[in-house]
Amino acid sequence: MEEIVLFLACIFSFAAVLISFLFFLRYKKFFFLHVLLILLTFFMISANNFYALIHSPLTERLPLCIFGAFLSLFFSFGIINFTFDLIHISGSATIRKIICGYSLVVFVFAFALIFLTGFANPAFILNLLGLWIPTGFALLISISFFKRIDTGVFRKEKWIILVLAALNLVLSFVLHSAPFIFIISISLLVFHVFYHFYFSSPISKTEKTLKDDFIKNFSITKREQEIIVELLNGKSNKELAEALFVSEKTIETHLANIYRKVGVKNRLELFSRLQND
Repeated sequence: MEEIVLFLACIFSFAAVLISFLFFLRYKKFFFLHVLLILLTFFMISANNFYALIHSPLTERLPLCIFGAFLSLFFSFGIINFTFDLIHISGSATIRKIICGYSLVVFVFAFALIFLTGFANPAFILNLLGLWIPTGFALLISISFFKRIDTGVFRKEKWIILVLAALNLVLSFVLHSAPFIFIISISLLVFHVFYHFYFSSPISKTEKTLKDDFIKNFSITKREQEIIVELLNGKSNKELAEALFVSEKTIETHLANIYRKVGVKNRLELFSRLQND
């Protein structure tokens, strides 16, 4: 049974990494990068445990420290920045730079542990610095600013993440496979968000037009309606410019106006607002 759970965790987390990577390449939003880094660490943990179950766990200091270095870098940077995304912290905020510095310090320290033989248990130290402390900080920030999380779009998905994280923490002391069930659940949640708000377009239910209430409530112009429809069909800024015979700069200006009117920051939030409205 444990082999099946670990195998599913590997498959689902890898597929979710691939989806996040494709959307990051297409839309160049750091939100997707942060999600990708978290899911990548989930895949690394699942793959490592699956390998250890079939063969033997990593015990040699060199591969253990190298694996821990990249795992710590990806997870600490991804989880905390993802939390900042949820509570709407600016991408240029100083706190994000501090977190980046912390991730790099842990990364370098992990390589130093190869030679610092005085530390008898490098795996415990790397788990503490790269996984447990960032997770604790992320949960603390989420709880402290829970009102910000409950505003805007993706309310249901944000709370699902927090509930799953709490359940994972509790069940980990009872069920050995709980962390990997958590990984599978988060991967499925990623599929839900990307499918529901990108592939399952609300336009398909309204015959290629926006709802009159949406247009009226947010004062959407004819040109902005055209752009939103094309966005829902999956077009990038460049493709939008070619389809509407304008420059990419003009498209960016229209998008900025649309986001301001609707009260969102990006396409993902716009699609969520369209679904909810």
